[in-house]
Amino acid sequence: MKKLSAFSYQLSAIVAIYFLLVGCAQAAQVGSPASLLAKGMWDMALEGGYILERPMETDDTGDYHTDILYGYHSRSYAFTDRITFTAKVGGMYGYIYDESVAGAATKTSLGGGLALGGQVKGIIFESEDYDFEWDGSAQFLYFRSHHKSSGKGNADWYEWQIASCLAKKFGMFKPYAGIKFSTVDLNYDDGEGNTVSYDEDGNVGPFVGSDIYLGKDESFVINIEVGFLTGTEFYGGIKYRF
Repeated sequence: MKKLSAFSYQLSAIVAIYFLLVGCAQAAQVGSPASLLAKGMWDMALEGGYILERPMETDDTGDYHTDILYGYHSRSYAFTDRITFTAKVGGMYGYIYDESVAGAATKTSLGGGLALGGQVKGIIFESEDYDFEWDGSAQFLYFRSHHKSSGKGNADWYEWQIASCLAKKFGMFKPYAGIKFSTVDLNYDDGEGNTVSYDEDGNVGPFVGSDIYLGKDESFVINIEVGFLTGTEFYGGIKYRF
């Protein structure tokens, strides 16, 4: 009974921390070493991300940026001890800002819609003696916001990410730092026949984060991550490994 009670308190703490993280910092993480699993293992996760003021560009010389809020449920599976595949499904909501004219910025809603993602992550090098590893990953994200009603805008966001990071474990914490390359294509039409295509202005930047392992077998993992691709990206998530 005491063991059950202790587990209940721990589980409650995990859930509370997760909602605190997502509430404070709602971009899909790329670095988390905990997303690498042993062969034959699964994990399921809840993730939330917020892309803040990511600069975008078009064919003109305007000053544009986007804010995107999204959340996923993901499932991962390891086919080998060194490679893990992840699929994600969720929702998004976003805005694009035009600040080309000083003091007369405009804000356009991209609306809410479907968010999908896929990732492959692998271990490039690891040292069991020093609890140190070098990881690499590739990820694709797609956000879709379409409306049947005329006069409402439609948006499609396509993003490719490639990242690499170094991580070292200290007790229940495993901090990491790395570099990420990202390329974005955003297609938007205002529902009245006017279409604009945007792409990312600033493609390479650093990211840092940490995994926090909980539970007797470290089955529960909380992850926090911040990235800097000209704009700032925040991430929070919790996963269960089995």
